[in-house]
Amino acid sequence: MIIEEILQQAIDKKATDVHLCPYENNYKILIRIAGKLKLLCVENNVSNLVNRLKVMADLDLSETRRNQEGQLKIQINNQLYFIRISIVSTNRGEKIALRLLQQKNAFTLAELNLPHRLSTAIDQTIHQDHGLMLVCGATGAGKTTTLYACLDALNNGEKAIFTIEDPIEYEIDEFFQCEPTPAINLTSSQLLKTFLRQDPDIILVGELRDAETAQLAVVAALTGHMVFATLHSNSAIDAIHRLYAWQIDFFALCSALKMVLHQKMIFDQDQAKPHFTAIMPAWAQSNKPTHYQQLIEEQNMWQNFP
Repeated sequence: MIIEEILQQAIDKKATDVHLCPYENNYKILIRIAGKLKLLCVENNVSNLVNRLKVMADLDLSETRRNQEGQLKIQINNQLYFIRISIVSTNRGEKIALRLLQQKNAFTLAELNLPHRLSTAIDQTIHQDHGLMLVCGATGAGKTTTLYACLDALNNGEKAIFTIEDPIEYEIDEFFQCEPTPAINLTSSQLLKTFLRQDPDIILVGELRDAETAQLAVVAALTGHMVFATLHSNSAIDAIHRLYAWQIDFFALCSALKMVLHQKMIFDQDQAKPHFTAIMPAWAQSNKPTHYQQLIEEQNMWQNFP
């Protein structure tokens, strides 16, 4: 099969990912449906298919030893799909992973079907003048979709909204959207520093991956900006563990943090549904915590949702 046929079948089966896995004499094509990998087909000769993917994603055709990453757009079923591609060299050959993302309009907060109490808390949080809101969860949990729903609620034409994303998943005319470019040493932290000189009202950081970017996000939230960011963690409180490990300034974090929202994707009869939990600071000026262990161990430090 050609790559378009493989992607067509994967999309028709509502797959989220496609894996091209090399074996001794062939490639197994696996697709992820409802969180589980399933065999789509076995291909005996995929050199043309691999090269076709590299050309579409503007990758190096001659390189087979180093890992490569890229992205491409393709039209299937009259819908535009954005596809992330990752190629890793294994002892059997190049293994390829494709993440399928349908290009669509961003959701609104109402369309996320949040619990009423949590929805009210999020609405109050995002409309503050400054602060930091973290959205945590695993890859594919829908963190970016949730953050764009928050930005949609704030996009009234009166605020300057900047985003750092790798890659940009939703293209919004009113936003100033940027992608890090490691090839020219343009990192998320460098973009964030530049944003602070661009008179922003709202900043979205697609993912906090290092201590420097996380500290800058906290500083931005303290200096009059509303900052939204995603973080990979298994729970809301695990996000605090991560910030502690990065040695993010504790008192700055306590002053800036407004909410940590955690979400995961659960599957009910092959239908994906997001599940949300969250914590919000429950301390006041008179009883502010003094160290990270209090945040991690003392439940009365947090207001919990649900």
